Amino acid sequence: MKSRIYLTGASGRIGKAVLKKIPDAVPLVRNASGLENEIVVDFSDAEELKRILNDASVLVHIAGSVKTYDKKDLWEGNYGLTKKLLDALPENARLVFASTISVYGKNPVDVPADEGTPVNPDSEYAKSKYESEKLAAEHPNHVILRIGVVYGPEFGDYFYILGLLEKRKMKIIGDGDNRISFVNVDDVADVFVSALSKGSGIYVISGECRPQKEIYEIACRELGVVPPKESVSVGAADLAARMGEIKAKLFGGKPKITREHVAILSSGRCFNCNKARRELGFSPRSIEEGIAEMARIHKRSSTEP
Repeated sequence: MKSRIYLTGASGRIGKAVLKKIPDAVPLVRNASGLENEIVVDFSDAEELKRILNDASVLVHIAGSVKTYDKKDLWEGNYGLTKKLLDALPENARLVFASTISVYGKNPVDVPADEGTPVNPDSEYAKSKYESEKLAAEHPNHVILRIGVVYGPEFGDYFYILGLLEKRKMKIIGDGDNRISFVNVDDVADVFVSALSKGSGIYVISGECRPQKEIYEIACRELGVVPPKESVSVGAADLAARMGEIKAKLFGGKPKITREHVAILSSGRCFNCNKARRELGFSPRSIEEGIAEMARIHKRSSTEP
């Protein structure tokens, strides 16, 4: 029986990038999406899952909920789904699990934080992912990737921010001196490829740290506009985001800026990724290179008819 690599979340933003680099992986999907070799799965059917995963050599589990404003969806999409998959996964199969730096909380105990830093999940999203991590850690052969704030062409949130900067409508949240760590989606995907056969345990996957104000300055330089000078308090930005989330729940749609976005932009989080560099060959590009690429795509799309 030929062993296989199975992939969850292949239609998501990180999953798409990973599937491009592991084209022979078999996507497991809830609904038909047109992906090559995909298998439509009823994830609530334990026997069906066991039958499908019986020949798994590796399960790359990326699927999950990022609806930070929907507690029920977070726990079902993160913890619930992870438990169902691991209950069905053969013990001799390898597990590569996508987690998040959010498990360290908004203000990690160590700066920079690394794999040994105590966790402090301070949001429902972070709690649901950390509890999922615990399940993953029980599997005999596992790699857990604590992924930072990801950006790339598929992440429309950043084009919205670039648009606000271009129109001079973006404000600095807080004093702007807090340092933020972003990581490019293609650099993250490369780590998943390495983790198919390398590494064990937990790895932090994030990019270099830069102050919030400096990130805006880099982006504005690429856009050819003046960087923002006005600021808004973290509390006011959080309240505005909360109102947007309530509106989305009542009337449908997706809020442009969530409280998680505000937390990302206003918190100070830096990470030491030396373990991933050493054992998985992680090599994140510079933030200047990444922002320049995003700005080029934004400007090109803005000028297209």
